[in-house]
Amino acid sequence: MDVRAIEKWDIHYRDNPVLRTPHGIELYYELQGEGPPLTIVSNFFLASVAWRNFTKRLVTSHRLLTYDLRNQGASSDGDGSFANHVEDLAALLDGLGIEQTWLLGTSSSTQLTRDFAIAHPERVRGLVFCGPTVHPSGGKRRKYLLRAWLDDLERGGLRALFDNFYPLVFADRTIEHGGTPSYLALRERFLAVNSTRQLERNMRGALESVDSTDKLRRLTCPVLLLSGDADYLVSAAALAEAHELIPDATVEIIPDCGHSPYAETTDLFEAAVERFVARHER
Repeated sequence: MDVRAIEKWDIHYRDNPVLRTPHGIELYYELQGEGPPLTIVSNFFLASVAWRNFTKRLVTSHRLLTYDLRNQGASSDGDGSFANHVEDLAALLDGLGIEQTWLLGTSSSTQLTRDFAIAHPERVRGLVFCGPTVHPSGGKRRKYLLRAWLDDLERGGLRALFDNFYPLVFADRTIEHGGTPSYLALRERFLAVNSTRQLERNMRGALESVDSTDKLRRLTCPVLLLSGDADYLVSAAALAEAHELIPDATVEIIPDCGHSPYAETTDLFEAAVERFVARHER
């Protein structure tokens, strides 16, 4: 992930229609490709347009749906509670006529996809938790981090927030190889597609999310726990514990990778997702 690759990322919004939910939220989305339906639920720091750069292989074998959460990118603002995000996803799938889908969540959105699968098990073929924050021991550490990031956002804005989480999210090898040019290129793209107000709303909503072992036990669909070996938020032991709690779970760990395998090791990330979906589709 060097500066030349980052500078080629396509993060431009297209003149696409938006879907208006029954609660009046307008959701920007992109739907393309053919094959098993795969819906990617963005985390709070990654708008949907970025996914074009991490799914060039997946879009050739799946009906790929990406969208901006409320309080993100080109979607409209609203209450950022997790319950509302879950309702938005149901409304989006209803509006697009998608009865069942594979769900892929990353970081904070692994909690959204978990809660959606519990609320609507008949609509979820399976789950991919990439860089999961669905920790089996509870969510206190995650919430301490969120509060610290909210303080950064309040005191120093988006740049201060980025400077705080950048060395956490990416692995040592990625940071050393990219150096200052990659750091600056990533920061520029982060600033281009995020706003302080939108991030604050969703991060405060995330403080309400509840983690529990019971939630993991209630996941009845196949689940892939996909993580980098240098992920700052989930250890190998925590993944093993989650694997034991989820009835039908698979663990895959990508070497020399941090919290964002889709950006750091895109080829390995796409291959892992493709294998998992294809195995269960068969």
